[in-house]
Amino acid sequence: MKMIKTLTIVLIFFLLANIVYSNEANIDVLARSFIDSLVAERFTEIEMSFTEELSKAIPGETLKAVWESIISTLGKFNEILDIKITEYKEYRIASVICDFERGTLEIQITFDKELRIAGLYFLQPQFKATYTPPSYANQDSFTEIEVVLGDGKWKLPGLLTLPKTDKPYPAVVLVHGSGPNDKDETIGTNKPFKDLSWGLASRGIAVLRYEKRTRYYGEESLIEGFTVNEEVIEDVISAVDFLYQREEIDKNKIFILGHSLGGMLAPRIAEKTDKVRGIIMLAGTIKDLLEIIPKQAKYLASLDSKITEEEMREIEDLEKKIEDIKSSKVGKDENILGAPGSYWLDLINYNPLESIKNLELPILVLQGDRDYQVTVDDFKLWQEELKDKPNVTFKLYKGLNHLFIYGEGKSTTEEYYRPGNVSQEVIEDIANWIKISQI
Repeated sequence: MKMIKTLTIVLIFFLLANIVYSNEANIDVLARSFIDSLVAERFTEIEMSFTEELSKAIPGETLKAVWESIISTLGKFNEILDIKITEYKEYRIASVICDFERGTLEIQITFDKELRIAGLYFLQPQFKATYTPPSYANQDSFTEIEVVLGDGKWKLPGLLTLPKTDKPYPAVVLVHGSGPNDKDETIGTNKPFKDLSWGLASRGIAVLRYEKRTRYYGEESLIEGFTVNEEVIEDVISAVDFLYQREEIDKNKIFILGHSLGGMLAPRIAEKTDKVRGIIMLAGTIKDLLEIIPKQAKYLASLDSKITEEEMREIEDLEKKIEDIKSSKVGKDENILGAPGSYWLDLINYNPLESIKNLELPILVLQGDRDYQVTVDDFKLWQEELKDKPNVTFKLYKGLNHLFIYGEGKSTTEEYYRPGNVSQEVIEDIANWIKISQI
């Protein structure tokens, strides 16, 4: 299955699941039994306990690939540390904290009232190795305060990193990529958003980062008609409004910095607020997200120079699902590729190039040349299409991957779990560009 497994688990992170009903004792026993079956690799047996909908979304072979990817990343399974059971509507969900050799993983298991497994939600793993701060961050030059964003149902905890320089400060809101990311966009021991926050704050720029709604609220956030508006945009607007009201922030110098999906959405976000001075796009694609997903799958499957028959079947199935979405054969509430149809239909109707052409704000487009998720080809398309826009600045970095961390050779998903930091050159370029854009 090679590296295509990792793409599968990334898609599963989006999974929309129903939530469950039964008494806590039964749910606890069933949750433990599910984990035991995973560890014993009884995937066919597990699939028999799925609802029909979930069986279609995650057949036994897909679950096998997910589990193999987890073991590859976290090492040997040790034990269940804790199980918490919560109720949602007429359903219940078991959140199982599992301990592995190199970290912990929360697996949310959903049961229906007939005690069938109706959904799975794998959260980002937490690694036992510790984060190493970048050398370019001077921790004596800034402070961090805990904040809460929003005043309605979807309040989110965050951190505001403030320089110890003269007020008011220019400020940046960090916008996550795909998946239920934490405030640091943690992957393995790497924390790109923490690097950005500490690096920019060391250079006199305030930074606001926060837990992503799908991370903090889990399945509860996947409401009817779910789109990137609910996943990303509403909370970014709330974050911008929060900064706009802070006396230590310069109201005329608020920027948004989006990574990956966040970079793709940055122009759309900027169109929705007049409080943003400029946008920074790190590995933001110009292409349709549904065009990128199968290309990533093929790349990962071909890393050993051979695509197996099983991998090819998975790729073909992926391409068929994408074609169903594009041809409007998918209902808005139908779960496909780990998200409801409404999510994909919304993205199909979004053209980042059209949005960016409508903007006169300063725009900074950054790209690593070892990025296999958003490639140099995307970057070149941005350059070609926007060559007559004087407000847009471009830079391509040699040796940087999708996380803007340096590496060598072909980029892989596994390298994201090797300790590293966002390149200092990227930090310096962003800080200098922000200062120039203030003039």
